[in-house]
Amino acid sequence: MTRVGARTSDPRPSILLAALFVIPLLLALPEPLNMGSAKAASDCSYDSSNAAKWHEQVNSFNMSGVIDGFSGNDGDFDDEWGDQRWWGPALSGDNIYNRSELKALRSDFHASFLVDNDSSSGLRLNLTYGYRYTFCFVVHSDNESAHLPPPLVDFYLLQEYDWDFYTRDFEIRALEDRDLLNLIPPEWRDIVAWMPYRDVHSYEGKRQLDFTVSLDADETSGAFFGLAEPETEWMYIVIDGWDNMRDSDTPPPHRNFTVDLTIMTEERLTLPKFTVSLFCCGLFLSLMAAPVVLHTKFVNAGKGDSPEGVDLMPLMETEQTRAKASLAPDKPPP
Repeated sequence: MTRVGARTSDPRPSILLAALFVIPLLLALPEPLNMGSAKAASDCSYDSSNAAKWHEQVNSFNMSGVIDGFSGNDGDFDDEWGDQRWWGPALSGDNIYNRSELKALRSDFHASFLVDNDSSSGLRLNLTYGYRYTFCFVVHSDNESAHLPPPLVDFYLLQEYDWDFYTRDFEIRALEDRDLLNLIPPEWRDIVAWMPYRDVHSYEGKRQLDFTVSLDADETSGAFFGLAEPETEWMYIVIDGWDNMRDSDTPPPHRNFTVDLTIMTEERLTLPKFTVSLFCCGLFLSLMAAPVVLHTKFVNAGKGDSPEGVDLMPLMETEQTRAKASLAPDKPPP
């Protein structure tokens, strides 16, 4: 019986290639992708012994009322206002508008807010890369309306770019032409309107809420080609108690309310950005190399000597093979 030598391939390159793609995926499993909605948290307790400090990691803000200082058609404003802001909302809080620097938030935090009807309150934060932040909100009725259930409130997470649009939206809320924004298609509204962070962190009509968010990188902005120093993009937690420009928002509650806000921080493992390029490029390269490798192995199959062999299946003589042998007597039968 004939034996044909067979070559055995080294499995180590295949194992290494598989590990190159599988290990990054396994490391990303603890933080699943958030598509369409934000992940909810299961526990809203926080460590009060190591809480973040006001004016160092956290600032507050409040927007309420509109100062009307216009005087006639020429657009001048009254001299009595001097250098003060003569248009827009009355802005207050912990010096949020002096753009004071905030340290990265790496500790838990808790605060309670009294939010007036037709106003907006919240926090300015410096969220950082490498942490998972869990936000918990609980709405309560104030003392004057304690006999009523808590009102429905809107909550938003905004970046500083969208925060500027949000304040402008508050400023023009009394203008008749404000409804013209509804004529803009939704896909173009982000040019002139504010959007929640990642388009998903808007929570409207809630009495109780908890969600988590993690940054892929520190939020900064700067000039093109690195010609200017990058500036930190602050994040804003907004407790909305007025009728903003969004069609899906909740109307004003027509009463004051309080909100308990808890922020919990947790360190998380984040894959470096280059792993995405490594995975995608490696996948395409492997698809391009697979036909070449298979063809090379097929061409080289059976070449070379090897102590191991493969038994060939014996072929039995039949009437057909004998007939062919009789027609070709000089050729030995198989």
